[in-house]
Amino acid sequence: MKYCALVLTRDEELQIADCLASLRSAERIVLVDSGSTDRTLEIVRARLRVEVLERPFRDFADQRNFGLKHFTPGVWVLHLDADEHLTEELAAELEQLEPPAEAVAYNLAARTFLDGRPVLRAAGFPVYQTRLTRAGAFAFEQVGHGQKAPAALGALERLRSPYDHHPFEKGFAHWRARHERYAQDEARELLAPRAQPGRDRASADPIARRQWLRRKSARWPLRPELLFLYLMVVRLGVLDGPAGWEYCRRRWLYERMLNAALRRGLS
Repeated sequence: MKYCALVLTRDEELQIADCLASLRSAERIVLVDSGSTDRTLEIVRARLRVEVLERPFRDFADQRNFGLKHFTPGVWVLHLDADEHLTEELAAELEQLEPPAEAVAYNLAARTFLDGRPVLRAAGFPVYQTRLTRAGAFAFEQVGHGQKAPAALGALERLRSPYDHHPFEKGFAHWRARHERYAQDEARELLAPRAQPGRDRASADPIARRQWLRRKSARWPLRPELLFLYLMVVRLGVLDGPAGWEYCRRRWLYERMLNAALRRGLS
């Protein structure tokens, strides 16, 4: 299968070169930058194959939908952020893929890394997102601090091979500041009234089901501590070694940020 790539960036000088290098099999690369002030655009513009668009960031769904408008309808587009890399296994699977005419999207799983080590058990690998789409077929919908395909599409086929995700490379201070923003966004979504609150429970969409569970458990006492124990013990995150421990600690910290944001929203 021939495919193009859409990459989102903001201040990603440390990782953008590796991301773009992993996309050497893409026929075309479009990059949407949301106001980088470091060397990101300098690095990108040195690569003749990359088309750069600049646009303020509102949310992930909005940014990806904007980027998709710059592809010919019907073209297959792989969606990556700058801290994500196409793996050799996934590139090979894409090369062999022959989508049926009615296919509009595929779900892919990310393999998360921390300190250069994969965190598989604690991160719940594989967790799937819609990251390979046919341009013009649909628009993404914002959910939490990510995006999803419309539920009307039903269950989407999954590819076997993962892409790699390196979300912790900028250091703890950057991670904390970013996740404070994510917690505010998620709190607003969790507190917003829903017309059909039970609908997502039976959805064929795993993202919708995860969001339903998030809403149900949002006010559980000791939720951050319970999640930490679940990830370390039930999911066997302890077997991921030091990287697994640190991953679980940060998930615990994020849940505390979310609790604080929910309390502020309820007050």
